[in-house]
Amino acid sequence: MDSLIKQQLFLELNGMESVKVAPQLKKTAFKVTCSLLYALSEGKEKDALLENFAIALKGIRCVPLNFPGTLYRKSLIARARIRNLFTQLIARRRRELEEGKVSSHEDIISTLVSLRDEDGKPLLEEEIIDNLITLMMASHDTIAILLIHFVRLRARDAEICDKVLQEQKEVVKASEGSGGKLSRREVQMMKYTWSVAQEIMRLTPPVIGNFRRAWRDTRFDGFDIPKRMAEPEKIDPSRFQTLTKSMPPYTYIPFGAGQRICPGP
Repeated sequence: MDSLIKQQLFLELNGMESVKVAPQLKKTAFKVTCSLLYALSEGKEKDALLENFAIALKGIRCVPLNFPGTLYRKSLIARARIRNLFTQLIARRRRELEEGKVSSHEDIISTLVSLRDEDGKPLLEEEIIDNLITLMMASHDTIAILLIHFVRLRARDAEICDKVLQEQKEVVKASEGSGGKLSRREVQMMKYTWSVAQEIMRLTPPVIGNFRRAWRDTRFDGFDIPKRMAEPEKIDPSRFQTLTKSMPPYTYIPFGAGQRICPGP
């Protein structure tokens, strides 16, 4: 993932004097996802998938009016084009598996194509496509939203920016022995950076629909929850730096909780 992100950023930013952060981060997250999950290389397929995904995504929460010219109709057409592309990829991966050119663990497409139920039957093509589209949505939008808010916060808060930068310099120095490649050890050094990310997700959950604060004094299961408890709108990464053990269930839910928690995290 480290090398893919570097490759994508160098490719996109080469020769650029300025860049629009939000579209660039969305594009980078999407293309890295396509490389990791679907083993897609740079080219027309990946570009077409990105273009149609952006259109289809806009139709998720629009008024479902299915007639020409509406956003909903455009999103349905874009979804159909995504389906056609995945159909081609599935057929290609089946041929490669039969010819022994790839393994069943080459990517998520190979895995789903190779999967069999208890009766030895494969998944239906439509089931595979639905899973591929679901993975594409779950792995892209939440990551992109978090990254955008992260850059936005660093631009607005000099103290947080300096602390994150200092920590990342230490990570870079520690990775020099491995040619600049990140390992698990270097990732675990990013404790403050991760606490900032957690605080961003607390304040602005990547999955919309979660509650953010108590709007009135509440008593629940023997606990008193005061209105506007603990300065909820204040950015304070130290909330997560002082934790010595895992947080109790339902106390931190940027991706939902219980049976309806997002499977992505």
